[in-house]
Amino acid sequence: MRDSIDGAFHFHSTYSHDGKNTLSEIASTLSEAGLSFCVMTEHFEDLDEESLASYVREVSEINRKTGFVLIPGVEVHLSGVDTIVFPVNEYQQVIRLNSEKGLGEPLFMVMAHPSKYPPDLLARHLERYPINGIEMWNQQADGGRIPPFGLLEFLGKQPSRNQKLYFFGCDLHSTRLTVANVLSLQKQTSLTVDAIVNELRRGEFISRNRPTGVEFHNGSLRKDFDAWLLAIRRKSYARGKLLQRIRQPLRSLYRSLPRNAQHALNDFKNFVRNKV
Repeated sequence: MRDSIDGAFHFHSTYSHDGKNTLSEIASTLSEAGLSFCVMTEHFEDLDEESLASYVREVSEINRKTGFVLIPGVEVHLSGVDTIVFPVNEYQQVIRLNSEKGLGEPLFMVMAHPSKYPPDLLARHLERYPINGIEMWNQQADGGRIPPFGLLEFLGKQPSRNQKLYFFGCDLHSTRLTVANVLSLQKQTSLTVDAIVNELRRGEFISRNRPTGVEFHNGSLRKDFDAWLLAIRRKSYARGKLLQRIRQPLRSLYRSLPRNAQHALNDFKNFVRNKV
């Protein structure tokens, strides 16, 4: 019997231009895989006021009918860095994030796939916005079998490293792809949007990578960041290192292609990134 409630973080449905599955299909597939919730992260640029309202209504209806909990969130481009905000209930909540008065919005903000950005840009983003959490391991951007140690070294130099909450995310666009990273909550957590978001806000969750067993404990069980980083460096990651050597030339080849060719190969690229 499981002693935790597990869920996925960072998933896109057909409300995003690159999502392949409906919200219902995502809820059904993840439920069958033993998960209980998913923080959705639709691309904000794909939504207008009407479609975001439809998205929120559909999430609510699926939660009511199925018992699986979808949490409505969006991935918004803020000052050059993708940032996940949730739970989102109305369009203007996100619009106000780009204004000074919007900084007080009751939205949870997580910096998305930070390993994609240069350190100076990340540092400015952390200074400018009230970032609650950091997606320190994004399985699609970083691979699913070895932590992104370059990013972790950067985070280890930040004065606030022991105050931030750290998420292991998926960044999946299809239910055909494997969920390697999960968030684990205490078993007694109620399966409602409010209860799950409250636990995430409080930091009472564990970020876990399934293939390697690497975990980061937020909240009351948290360890010193430097001690945690030293401990996970001692693992071998033999398979991850092998896959990393395969992944790097494939990434270089993909980036050398014309933009239209890249778009045509997006599904194949995402499949390779999920497996390698």
